[in-house]
Amino acid sequence: MDRFEERATDRLDEEGGFELDEFAASFLLFRLATQYLGHLESSVHRPEGISTAGFRVLFTVWVYDELEPRQIARLSGVSTAAVSGVLTTLEGAGLIIKEMDSNDRRLRRVRLTPEGTAVLLRTYRRQNDLEKDFFAHLSRTELAGLTTQLRSLLDSLE
Repeated sequence: MDRFEERATDRLDEEGGFELDEFAASFLLFRLATQYLGHLESSVHRPEGISTAGFRVLFTVWVYDELEPRQIARLSGVSTAAVSGVLTTLEGAGLIIKEMDSNDRRLRRVRLTPEGTAVLLRTYRRQNDLEKDFFAHLSRTELAGLTTQLRSLLDSLE
């Protein structure tokens, strides 16, 4: 336990009425996610010329080949408001194409350009190397257990 976590726990304990085990799990999960995403952005995404949100949008569209902006927001975890700006940036960089939907001209469909696919795959190869390093100290069984637990927590939110 580091000094910040220790002080936070002590303060909550002094105040009383808080579940400290749940606090510790949530506190560590939040800190881990924040630090991990920051590390990905600074060491993988930004060097490739995209933001983490841009990477998430590219990855989501790549998985489905073509999506509407609202679908991208729902699947990528990037807010609907932010998706619009990210798409504009990615389109300006030549990484995506936005086209009118053939069935409903009010809707736009987004797909990756060949350059967008190349950037996405190159970036994810770098990210996957970082992922392998990050989880290397866990056994395959521990990693599978962690993945199951994280999936269960995620499912409880949905």
